Amino acid sequence: MLKTWGIYIVTLVSAFVFFLCYKMWVSWYCLIAVLMVPVFSLIVAIVASFTLKFETESPVSSVVGEPNHMVVRVGGFASYLSFSRLRITVTDRMVARSRKQVFRIHDTGVLEIPLDTDHCGAYVYKLTKLQIYDLFGFFHINRRINRQYEILIKPAPQVPDLMPNTYGFKAKNLRKSKQPGSEIYDIRDYQTGDPVKSIHWKMSAKKDKLLVKEPLEQYGGHSRLILKLCDDRDILDLHLGQILFTSKYLLDHDVPHRIRVIPPDSKEISYEVESQTDLDKAMINILRMRIPEEEAHED
Repeated sequence: MLKTWGIYIVTLVSAFVFFLCYKMWVSWYCLIAVLMVPVFSLIVAIVASFTLKFETESPVSSVVGEPNHMVVRVGGFASYLSFSRLRITVTDRMVARSRKQVFRIHDTGVLEIPLDTDHCGAYVYKLTKLQIYDLFGFFHINRRINRQYEILIKPAPQVPDLMPNTYGFKAKNLRKSKQPGSEIYDIRDYQTGDPVKSIHWKMSAKKDKLLVKEPLEQYGGHSRLILKLCDDRDILDLHLGQILFTSKYLLDHDVPHRIRVIPPDSKEISYEVESQTDLDKAMINILRMRIPEEEAHED
């Protein structure tokens, strides 16, 4: 903008000197034309600002490593006689780090803002201000935008180095059974009120005291997938991809499971996964988690 005004002042001085040295209608016409340029530019900037049409198209999510973009369209009367600069702030929620960017919009009024898909996470794109300039760049008028979009960069499924058999994922636990004829049982000391038929006579004879059978039964527990959050984003991307692949694999084989997330600064957080909807919700929550810098650097 200062450069534009510097060039204009030099041009104005030159036109004035030309007018003094060559007092003809041509010199007068040149001087008036130069003087009217800022006036015309200001009118264009004001009209463009008041007739501004601002539209955006933003994806809800993308996959890590895949190029994607947000589309911004600026239109209105006199849009071809002006250009704009859009200021945005991008925040990475996993590390609570922000950066500011400035994009110029001209010609057709369409801008494609490339998304940051280098790493997984939740990124907040805040469109803060639009500066509308005249064609020559003499003046600009600020318009507050205040639009905000959260875009999730999801992991790409990664096959783990070792995939156990699905039977190994079906965790089994024991609990007391209400069926007295269970083939699985525990041995304990006789207590008053225990039925006589539950006495284990052979074991009682060996131990020289009354022992009873306590029937047990197996029940399916939850398989557990463990994710440890770390500040190395490449490693975290890989582990998220492996968790995603393994979780989908278990769901395809009708194995409910639990994803255990271990943040570096707090107790673990677990998510029950019994359907694709549960997995999607868990992944969204994980991508929004913050990794505290002071704790992450200690690992």
